[in-house]
Amino acid sequence: MTVNLFKDAYKITRPNGKEIYKGFGFKHHSDVTQYYVHPDNQSQEGTTSLCQPIGEAVIIFSILMQGIVTGKTGLIGDYYYNDDKSCFMLELKTPEELIKAAIISKEAAIYRAYLKDNSIHFGAFRKDGSFIEDEMEPLSSLYKMLPCFLVLLAREMETNADFSPLVENFLESPAADIFVNIHEDFYQNHKSEDYSLAYTKKEPFDPSKFLSCSSTYTAIKENKKQTQEVKEIEIKQFSKSSFKKEYFDLIPHLSEEFVLQKELMSLCNAVYSSDSRATLFHGPAGTGKTMSCKLICQAIGLPIMDTVNCTENLDEFILGKYIPQDDKIVFIESYVTKAVRDGGAVVFEEINFAKPQYLAFLNSLLDDNGFVRLDSGEIVKRHPNFRFFATMNVGYYGTRELNQALFNRFNSVIALAELSDDAIKKMLSARIPECVPFMEKMLGVYKKIKKKIETEELEIVISPRNLENWARIARHDGYVLAAEKTILPVAKNDKTLEGAIRGIIYLYRWT
Repeated sequence: MTVNLFKDAYKITRPNGKEIYKGFGFKHHSDVTQYYVHPDNQSQEGTTSLCQPIGEAVIIFSILMQGIVTGKTGLIGDYYYNDDKSCFMLELKTPEELIKAAIISKEAAIYRAYLKDNSIHFGAFRKDGSFIEDEMEPLSSLYKMLPCFLVLLAREMETNADFSPLVENFLESPAADIFVNIHEDFYQNHKSEDYSLAYTKKEPFDPSKFLSCSSTYTAIKENKKQTQEVKEIEIKQFSKSSFKKEYFDLIPHLSEEFVLQKELMSLCNAVYSSDSRATLFHGPAGTGKTMSCKLICQAIGLPIMDTVNCTENLDEFILGKYIPQDDKIVFIESYVTKAVRDGGAVVFEEINFAKPQYLAFLNSLLDDNGFVRLDSGEIVKRHPNFRFFATMNVGYYGTRELNQALFNRFNSVIALAELSDDAIKKMLSARIPECVPFMEKMLGVYKKIKKKIETEELEIVISPRNLENWARIARHDGYVLAAEKTILPVAKNDKTLEGAIRGIIYLYRWT
């Protein structure tokens, strides 16, 4: 029997109700356009809708994955695949909650499904292992779409690099918008495909010769655990005699809300010892790249002599320039040069916005025998306590790739991930305490806009800074009017996008 599983799923509902089990209140044909619209959506209205078979398959697959994550495969099941991931097998031991909710027949204790190419063999079995004989029609009998979608989800999990992070995020923090995203991506990726189905007890291949998700997940979990283990480290500090007295005030002194990440403590000692003389931080806007530079310098007692925004301040005079003084023309060196000469740190923000000719001096400065040549002709050798920090956003409009020779001169390249919800909440509550009752709603807006930016590959950016500005202006205007001045401008005058963002904001009550 050959069917288009994904389109047929929209025609089938359980006889006992249209609601999607554990599906955040969504029902068969629920309109969820406000959460997500896939770029390949071809509906005439451009809307997103859910269906019960796919939605419940996603929920059941998440239950199966939780069992794998927590080591309960003996109770719930597992999935398997061969070396080239061309064949998949899935076994679900029906959780009691699904039987109580009448999602699956109480007779069906085990589902097995086997997938190769677009051919699916599947069957339902009793507790004693006996096959439940049943005619193929109707397809909804024993809710047979579920095992088909489950084994397809297993393949999607293993072969689609964009899909598996969605499922992992959903396991960690189940939310309606992620659920919609998983459902819609799964549907859009396969909506035009036909599948050959056979309801049978025959096993097309031997599962003992296949890799299991649980075994590979255990290895991945152990590796992640090792990378996440952070030991307490005693951070070394420069002595008072390391720098001139007039530079002491340039050592950062930040408020208590800013805390050095444990992951950066070992880097502090690498910077102190000059094992990391040049350090590059990269990541999305608002992840604290410049703040990380300041926190490291604060921790080791290193003055920041200058912070240069490469989008505005980097020019041919970065090392100094001639200016008239009394009746003479004299060369005045910059604080960048003072740092090279006397020791201290400089921070180049958004370094990949800079014109390459203005960065050429860094090649000699960051070399083993570092020096800079001034316009006055003087050669200044790099002080042993000079440190160079740079930050950049990757792939943003107007940025460039760093010259490979310059990139190779960085001793440490640190990728900073997006701030977690907890980190954003901590930042907002510390800086604008009045926004605390509205923080969850603000985060909801933030995540929905970010999802739209990512899925539609828009050349715009929204960051936690926008949320901070929103909260500050909301003190005076309220959250709806303040959003017009702080959140809508991220659309860069795109009226259609402004309307979409405004629609997201209007989903919430702000009084």
